[in-house]
Amino acid sequence: MQWNELLSEKHFYINQEESIIYENDYDTIICSTLFRRLQDKAQVFPLDDDDYVRTRLTHSLEVSAIGKKIGEYVFYKLRKQKMDRWFEEHTEKEFSDVLLCAGLVHDIGNPPFGHFGEYAIREWFIKNLKYLSLGEKKVVDILSDWQQQDLYSFEGNAQSLRLLSKTPHLGRKQGFNLSYKVLGTIIKYPISSADLKYNNPKHYKKIGYNYSECELFQDINLSMGLNGSRHPLSYLLEAADDIAYRTSDLEDAMVKKVISFSQIMGAFQEDKKEEPLWDEAKIYMGKLQEIYQEELLADEKKPELTSIQRWTRYIREVMIQDAGNAFIRYYKDIMEGNFNGELFDNSISGCIIDTIAKLSERFIYTSSIKTRTELFGRRVIDSLLTQFMPAAIVYSTEEETTFIEKRTIDTVSEFYKVMYYSESYGKSEQEKLYLRILMITDYISGMTDNYAKKLYRELFI
Repeated sequence: MQWNELLSEKHFYINQEESIIYENDYDTIICSTLFRRLQDKAQVFPLDDDDYVRTRLTHSLEVSAIGKKIGEYVFYKLRKQKMDRWFEEHTEKEFSDVLLCAGLVHDIGNPPFGHFGEYAIREWFIKNLKYLSLGEKKVVDILSDWQQQDLYSFEGNAQSLRLLSKTPHLGRKQGFNLSYKVLGTIIKYPISSADLKYNNPKHYKKIGYNYSECELFQDINLSMGLNGSRHPLSYLLEAADDIAYRTSDLEDAMVKKVISFSQIMGAFQEDKKEEPLWDEAKIYMGKLQEIYQEELLADEKKPELTSIQRWTRYIREVMIQDAGNAFIRYYKDIMEGNFNGELFDNSISGCIIDTIAKLSERFIYTSSIKTRTELFGRRVIDSLLTQFMPAAIVYSTEEETTFIEKRTIDTVSEFYKVMYYSESYGKSEQEKLYLRILMITDYISGMTDNYAKKLYRELFI
């Protein structure tokens, strides 16, 4: 892979008269409705009234900032070591600004109620798709296997690519039309749902694109010379995401009182002789105790929370350098498409992140505060899909529709109907059915937490 191709300014839609509108990816993103909606989508705690706790918006801003810092670090290290001539002939901004923008939109396809919302959508299709019919035919007998797997494998990453390329923006049907370098960077898993199930030699965990975005994905892959591999910057974006949410989840959980300072310290002080990096990692984790003692001596009002905040800032800098150094260490394999791991594998930062992950699973992600709102969110999504999907199946067809089905479709935003008509023009009846199903999936997954709750209560309570 070559950086001249990887950082190409190419867009999938070109119109010379309107090119100035898409000249700057950053401006396009931050001025968009989809980006603003992230302020009311959960990061960890859905429907939370505490404005201290992070949302998808504040998380995305943090990932963006961390990603840019990693990019800066890597750029100057590679330039200094003269590992690739491209870095001697170009500016740091050309490299790190891609991560700045990719960080802003990496979660833009996530549904309401956090990752639990993804599970709820997948679960609904797995349980209910087989019971839906169009006329005398079952929907599962009309859709291709690939199209069905898209629904069973619903994933925020694939949805991000879909929304950014298909959502009407500024009155134009070609979506945000972001540069390929940004779109390529956010594709964490360069695999379709069909290949995930039947042909997955690299053992990817999730899908990266839907059948509906196959043509776009293939053009990105070909134009950038990826040969089916991940974009190198996707590894740096992944690291930035891990750094942001692993450290911030501890801080937010302390504010929500679902984890205590003593529980965090207990996990950091465990003796894990079977892990070779543990003793060295404990030195960095021991910094938290040192900071805590400083806060006690300073007679701070909230020494435990302040200590976590200070330690988070400290450890993020350590992790940024670890991620950058790993990228440089594996540079040859990454650029040849032969690297299948993560940048934090077998590292001190990876050891710290693994400890935080286990701590989070034990105390944060299974807390009653989080679980109660997630179960409510599951009911909301399940009810909305049950209400809207049958109406979408017969929408804009010659099949007879009931009064309720007509009124149900009337409540769907024209925004998504326009998106459907634009995308389905000239397509087969089979593909139109698939796109009508996606129309409702887009509609519901695009809702904010509070809008989904409001609509649920209006319709069912």
